[in-house]
Amino acid sequence: MRAASQHRFAGPAAVLALGIGAFSILAYTGADASGTQAAVSTAPADIAAGEVLYTEHCQSCHGVNGVGGNNGSPSLISVGAAAADFYLTTGRMPLNNPHDEPLRHHPYFTREEIIQLDAYINALPKINNVDVQGPTIPTVIPLCSPSVQANASRPPAGCVTLSEGQQFFSTNCAQCHHAAGSGGMLSKGNIVPSLHNASITEVMEAIRIGPKPMPIFGNNQLTDRQASAIAQYVQSLHYPAEPGGLGIGHFGPIGEGFVGIVIGLGALLVASRLMGNRG
Repeated sequence: MRAASQHRFAGPAAVLALGIGAFSILAYTGADASGTQAAVSTAPADIAAGEVLYTEHCQSCHGVNGVGGNNGSPSLISVGAAAADFYLTTGRMPLNNPHDEPLRHHPYFTREEIIQLDAYINALPKINNVDVQGPTIPTVIPLCSPSVQANASRPPAGCVTLSEGQQFFSTNCAQCHHAAGSGGMLSKGNIVPSLHNASITEVMEAIRIGPKPMPIFGNNQLTDRQASAIAQYVQSLHYPAEPGGLGIGHFGPIGEGFVGIVIGLGALLVASRLMGNRG
């Protein structure tokens, strides 16, 4: 009798455990959202140190002085310090295989080494006698104080509001990154990353450089104020309010539907089995 009872619950328990495990993986973000940025260094010592790091870790793919590689690795001459800082700070570079999609990891280099590599890559146009300079590390406009945001009839100068950020995020970003910034999947296996672990500067850098498959948003698409508002709004998504109770990973209807199906239908299945066996 006891064996039969255990067998009766084995199926629903396995389904429930599998569902909880899958949702836990989806909800995991696993990175630090903090971080500050300094201006790009132009000190000769930093540029020289960055060149040494580049030669040791990057040149095999991107070529001497960033001219690009025969393996399909792009030129870095005019990508700018923003691109270097974004890919290095988020751990997307260096890659083991240049054909892999760069995904977020813990940074390979220390913050000091990243500053040095930023300085060297920022200097590549001058080293290669090229006039085209890519975007530099952006300065993000600060967030207005709560009192200013509450009383502002129109956006004040010198700071941005969360309402502005929500508006521009909904229009330009939510289609791929999800309304809650939880990320998702695109066609051909492209991954849209979660924004719950992105710093303010990383968001601003991504807007300006367009890490694939994300498009580039130049100043003619999003002004510095609009991009800053988006970056500040993304920070507010890191610790959203939960007036309804448990956030369920902040996946919105996906997480809520998952819980309803797995737990709700699971409970109904168990109850129906119990009632059926009594008859």
